[in-house]
Amino acid sequence: MMDPLMLLLSDHPLGVLVSIVIATYILEDAAIVGAAVLAAEGVITPFSAFAALFLGIFSGDLWLYGMGSLIRRYRRFQRLAAKPVLERARGWLARNMVMTVFVVRLIPGMRLPCYLACGLFALSLRLFLGTVLVASLLWTGALFSGLYLLGEHLWMTLGEWKWLLLPGVVVLFYLGQGWISRSLGRYMDIQKNDREYVN
Repeated sequence: MMDPLMLLLSDHPLGVLVSIVIATYILEDAAIVGAAVLAAEGVITPFSAFAALFLGIFSGDLWLYGMGSLIRRYRRFQRLAAKPVLERARGWLARNMVMTVFVVRLIPGMRLPCYLACGLFALSLRLFLGTVLVASLLWTGALFSGLYLLGEHLWMTLGEWKWLLLPGVVVLFYLGQGWISRSLGRYMDIQKNDREYVN
């Protein structure tokens, strides 16, 4: 049987879906957890929950690129962009955009500067959109599916304790992403040191 709150939410599925889209703009990982919980509870269908998540995440990424494009039009930025250090940064990002877009999807706080930079440096919008589309589908799909399947099997057996478990799941997400971030940082440092040693 559904909790009273879930029954109330199930009477307003469109409002729930709009809330999921908006939540992705504020805190993406928490929105994924919340959408999976709502789908596991039967408030909305898993397909609707995933579609709302994807729409919010994809449109948010496109918005960041667009903001970078708008900033690029200012003369102050154009003077700044002519500096050699930014030209090197632009060249590096242009050569490594696909890999970078995939990697920053895993690291909290890195999408904002990276996706803004893609717009600022006028990198290929088509390549950016294609890469973000695939990265969003894979990352969000994997997280949502895992949480939904876990929730579907365990959620009902936990009874009233399930609401105490939810904040723990969000914290585990952030700890896991922090571990990934540190691991990638160490890997990048090793690669950089190896290149310097060879040269």
